[in-house]
Amino acid sequence: MTTTSLAALADDLAATHRSTTPTTWDAPTELLSAAAVLFTTHPADGTDELLAGIARLLAHGPHPAVTLHADPPARGPRERDILHHTLAAAAEPGRPPWPHGPADPARLAATAHALTATIPCRLTALRAAAVHHLLRLLPDTDEHLHRDLIRRTAWLLDPRTDDPVTLLLTLTASDDPLAPTSRSRSRTCEHPLEPLPLADWDLWPAPGQVLTLSGRITAVRAHSHVVFADLTWDRHSAQLAFDPAVALHTGDLVAARGTCSTSRTGRPTLFVRHLERHEPGAPPPLPSAAPLTPLLGPLRAHLAAADFRETMSPVLTDGFFGGAARPFTTWAHAAGRRQYLRVTTELDLLAVIAAGTTRCYEIGPSFRNEGQRGRSAVEFVMLEAYAADLTLDQATVYLADLVTATTGIAAPLARRTFDDAFTEITGIHPADTTAVRTLAAERTPYTAEHTDDPDRLARRLWRHSVRQHLRGLTAITHIPGPASPLIAGTGRQAQRAWLYADGLELAEIATNERDPHRMAAAFATQFTADRHLAHRTYQQVIDLYDSALPPCVGFGMSVTRLAGLRPAPVPAPRRTPARTTERTP
Repeated sequence: MTTTSLAALADDLAATHRSTTPTTWDAPTELLSAAAVLFTTHPADGTDELLAGIARLLAHGPHPAVTLHADPPARGPRERDILHHTLAAAAEPGRPPWPHGPADPARLAATAHALTATIPCRLTALRAAAVHHLLRLLPDTDEHLHRDLIRRTAWLLDPRTDDPVTLLLTLTASDDPLAPTSRSRSRTCEHPLEPLPLADWDLWPAPGQVLTLSGRITAVRAHSHVVFADLTWDRHSAQLAFDPAVALHTGDLVAARGTCSTSRTGRPTLFVRHLERHEPGAPPPLPSAAPLTPLLGPLRAHLAAADFRETMSPVLTDGFFGGAARPFTTWAHAAGRRQYLRVTTELDLLAVIAAGTTRCYEIGPSFRNEGQRGRSAVEFVMLEAYAADLTLDQATVYLADLVTATTGIAAPLARRTFDDAFTEITGIHPADTTAVRTLAAERTPYTAEHTDDPDRLARRLWRHSVRQHLRGLTAITHIPGPASPLIAGTGRQAQRAWLYADGLELAEIATNERDPHRMAAAFATQFTADRHLAHRTYQQVIDLYDSALPPCVGFGMSVTRLAGLRPAPVPAPRRTPARTTERTP
């Protein structure tokens, strides 16, 4: 189709959609009715995930329904017209549309661009229309196509795209959308299955010796008669010099054999005579946990020196526990029940204390299925620790010392009450409820519209724009508002403290409540506002405390935030004069 005909088609569709008053598409009835095909014989493995995906998709509705251009008596979402006309336009002449025939990607992209530019298209409605289309095709397809359409349905219910054109292109591609083909460059590996030769790194630099050094190229510098490159692996690095005819690029994985010498500037250099291994590549991004690894050793050493015993607790649990946090839910097929990614390790650590351990801790991921201050907080690395022989004051001093020792922050610990710090920074005392509400209306209008509680407003202001003004290490006490039922005391008398480093909240330290009756009453009060009661396992907490848990104090600290305070390691000085041009000896 030409650009003119595509524009005319888009105009015709839009005119048809405008010809009647929009109603609502009955997506639940249509999708769930079509999904019955999944149970016609034996339910396919993963059917429950498909139904859960359909339920999540329906949660984004309702969607407007209009008269459809393709079939005038029918009504439905305008995205259904976009889907069917795009598939029809992408079909080869004389061939049925996808999936019974190939879809030309160029024609599909042009049609999808033209239609979505004229007709408002909601991606969730387009996905729902595409899922409905595939489910209706399932009964009349052979086994091979049936399996392919099921996999494409699974991809539609959990896509990795936010663009309608890309969604349609991926949907109709000849390859499996759940296993995209590799786009990497062709590799010229001489010995792809042999391990890298790394032993010679222990000899580097060794003037006059012939060595084989392996690693990844991190920089290439071309000169008139020689090319220099930086080679790194693990904690090692070396400069290579090789002939310009050798085509090396940043990111390539190589094993280079040559003679050790020095460049004109005196820098140790391997003058390469032969590449024993050369795999073209690109520098892969470091995993998000990599910046934490330099911190874990000093952190564990400091805790071990204070007689804290490290423990490990299950990540998957039959129930979930921890404040008002919402968990990630999965399905254990072998057990036939739901399980949850842990929200906290607190209960397991307290059980270790109850069993007769004085001090214990765990470093590991905690999972919160929620946003935090506008950003996703899917998982983060936490240090949680408990001690049966420390007071709240002693634990606060210890934690401040741990932060200083592992990050290099040189600042004495300051102790301030919430009210004093709030008043000094804002000029308003939290007891002045009128002034607090006025400030909240200005800085946090959403919260101010939904509550008049001065303590809640003060805490929201604190996190929004007050705490950032703290300097050095600061422990904040006498915090307003409700505390966890597991913390002794209530309101400003709760036995807890927040620890900050230059306004960044690092940890909460608290003394645990010991009376199971008060704890049960606090949980009962909390239940009234808990939206996710089904499998929260507070009975285990009551039973544990009822078994004579000794007095203890605990703290939870974000290792991820602590790593952000740790200064970057200072690189070793390079034995290179202030000269930029490298030359061969």
